[in-house]
Amino acid sequence: MLAKKGSSGFGFPVWSRLNPLILLILASVMVSPADGQTVAQKTVPLKVIDVKDPGGQILSYRHLADSTLVHMRGTRLAPKAQIAVKIGSRPGFVELDINRGGISGLEPAYKLGKDFLTYVFWAVSVDGKASNLGEITFEDERPIPVNLTTPYQTFWLMVTAEPNYAVVDPSAQVVLYSVKQVSKSENAALPIRGDLFFFTHYASYETAPGGAVAGIPNQLLQARKAVELASKSGVLASGERNANVKEEGYTHEALKQARTFLDRSEAAYKRDPKDQAVVQFARTSAQSAENARALAMGAVGGLLMRQLENELKEARNELAKLRGAEAAAGKASTPDTKMERVEAAPPAPAPPAAPPALVKQPALWFAVAGWAVALVLLFRRRSI
Repeated sequence: MLAKKGSSGFGFPVWSRLNPLILLILASVMVSPADGQTVAQKTVPLKVIDVKDPGGQILSYRHLADSTLVHMRGTRLAPKAQIAVKIGSRPGFVELDINRGGISGLEPAYKLGKDFLTYVFWAVSVDGKASNLGEITFEDERPIPVNLTTPYQTFWLMVTAEPNYAVVDPSAQVVLYSVKQVSKSENAALPIRGDLFFFTHYASYETAPGGAVAGIPNQLLQARKAVELASKSGVLASGERNANVKEEGYTHEALKQARTFLDRSEAAYKRDPKDQAVVQFARTSAQSAENARALAMGAVGGLLMRQLENELKEARNELAKLRGAEAAAGKASTPDTKMERVEAAPPAPAPPAAPPALVKQPALWFAVAGWAVALVLLFRRRSI
């Protein structure tokens, strides 16, 4: 169902989908120094995920007189899952409505892996950019109706299993995707040809099935997992700070804030498990932790570029030092006698100056031409 490809369904290489900045980033994390040792990877490159299930469709929603119904089909990870989405086009945005009973056959996310605790809706543009629309929440194991919006006009829909509701990039665990419309009415969306694919930094998760945690609010579990994943990501994993990169400071500060709100949520849970502050602090913690993870892994912000710029500057300084040391060593090893012989050698005699070429003397040309004309006139006069 899902595959990491070297080329797209459009016939272009996957790399052609990436902008030059991302190509620079991908190249830089794989560079090796002169001693043959691999540079430590601080960020995770983008990966492309293709949804290979049949019937998938990209749809374009023009200004419709009424809403249109779009169906979502379950993948092999959730073969019984189905969603009916009522979609209407509004000025400046598209609205998605999922009524009660519109979601069926969706089992708890933890069955897909220990890192998964919830499901997230995504609108995916034709160029593979996924936008988080919101979380599918449950009440007594029944999905709650949701109303979502997106500024995209042309997209396809998918639902993925995720560790928390605030993820910036989707996981590779796609459980539902939008399919072709059967309706031929005037309100039907316009089908767009193309493969269903998306990019993500978050393709590595623990997929061994997890277990249910009874009694603990799902939001608190999400916050714990978000802080755990952020702490293991990119520059946050080492705990070191580069004073020359301000974005690193922001990243560490976001993680610190996430831990503070998680502690508040844990304290509120100990006082009263049903206190609303548990959910409030937990969701804030998950959001801050996800921001920190996204910054650390290069999913958002300019941290990666700042790191590369500083590493390039340091490499140039090291190269300059090495060249200076080599030049000094080479000068010290030069024999004095050789230097004396070079200095004592008499200068080579200068070649004799060549007479100025006639072609380079315009005045001589004019003089010669004048004498020639005078001689011709003289001889002509005598002949007369």
